[in-house]
Amino acid sequence: MTHGSRLPAVLAALALSGSCLRAQEFQPPSSSRESGPGGLRVDLIGFSTRGGIDISDGTSLVLGSALDVAELWSPVVRLRPSFEYSGSGSNTALHLALEVVYRFQPDRAPAIPYVGLGLGYFKQESGGEERLWPTAAMGFELALRPSFNWLIEYHALDRMGRHRFLVGLSTRRGGGG
Repeated sequence: MTHGSRLPAVLAALALSGSCLRAQEFQPPSSSRESGPGGLRVDLIGFSTRGGIDISDGTSLVLGSALDVAELWSPVVRLRPSFEYSGSGSNTALHLALEVVYRFQPDRAPAIPYVGLGLGYFKQESGGEERLWPTAAMGFELALRPSFNWLIEYHALDRMGRHRFLVGLSTRRGGGG
């Protein structure tokens, strides 16, 4: 057999042997990061991105994102840092927040209402305003696909002095939990 005639024979043998093999089901190792009841689990649990409007002091567009980075005491209580950028014309603002969010349903539920409270940092470019203030969030997620949900949220800033309505998409670890 010459080198040129051995290559097709080797490829045919590999193809035939490959059809006999089966993929093994992946069994993830137990994680030491998982918390028991009443514990803390730090991980990237979820991510969301959204857009909407701020109806305070005129209307401006808002783009934002949030990360669920920890479970506090329970899988339904999450620590969520977020940022939002808003603007209309030359008036732009940045809002950074850290919120604790309570989700009324587990990640695999078809509808997941939630509420949250936190502290936010607001910086408005025109006028140079910078402030720390309490924030509140409420909304719900609706199942779209196994790993994505629609997100509808009301975000109140500055002791309910600013009002933002947002729509977007969210994803959770492992396709929903």
